[in-house]
Amino acid sequence: MSDYIKVSDVSRKFFQNGKQLNVLDDISFDVKKSEFICIVGSSGCGKSTLLRILSGLDSHHGGEVDIDGKKIEKPAKERGFVFQEARLFPWLSVKDNIIFALDEGTKKEKEERALAAIKLVGLTGFENAYPKELSGGMAQRTNIARALVNNPSVLFLDEPFGALDAFTKICLQNELLRIKEEENTTMIMVTHDIEEAVYLSDRIIVLGKNPGRIRDIVEVDLPRPRDRNNVFFTETKKKVYDYFFKPVEAVEDYVI
Repeated sequence: MSDYIKVSDVSRKFFQNGKQLNVLDDISFDVKKSEFICIVGSSGCGKSTLLRILSGLDSHHGGEVDIDGKKIEKPAKERGFVFQEARLFPWLSVKDNIIFALDEGTKKEKEERALAAIKLVGLTGFENAYPKELSGGMAQRTNIARALVNNPSVLFLDEPFGALDAFTKICLQNELLRIKEEENTTMIMVTHDIEEAVYLSDRIIVLGKNPGRIRDIVEVDLPRPRDRNNVFFTETKKKVYDYFFKPVEAVEDYVI
């Protein structure tokens, strides 16, 4: 399978109090079509910055990002983005919040597409509900539906389940995998949750910090659906976990 996303020598610098701050340096990796990639790292390592660069939300960087042979320089409808907060308009219903993301089509066509996205995320019956009437999980489902309504080929997710309770998080993780399989969507997700990364992803990009660099890309070669109590699942999780509590040279090479 050929590379769908190519990230080449990406770097990002900020200036703070007149001093240069190197947030990302020499980031290079490839992503296959319909792959699920998770990016993990400690706070301040540049995970969210990298995600914004990949999606085109941040164009002030060095290096290059290509998706399907096209250089990424700005956001586009074919690239969906799910933020950690749902960011719904409180005066609009679930359906109208999703329709807001659509630029093209008649009123009827937009409504049909919104209803299809609502069905995809399991919110049928709540089309006319308002954000104040939704649970946290339902609000995030609406957020995901809004990102999916334009049928993006790539979906970027910035800690979308970070504020949810454990039960709701597990339910939405499974929903996300179902959507990925149904829509054949390439997904790249930032998370602080190592177990979540092992459960969801095909590969995990581990970022170090000061500046943010790739310490390793861990293959998660485990069958789906995955058992969180399986010994190989636990060993994969420990391998990623050790990158944050051991020096690079001390991280063991686990055979998974």
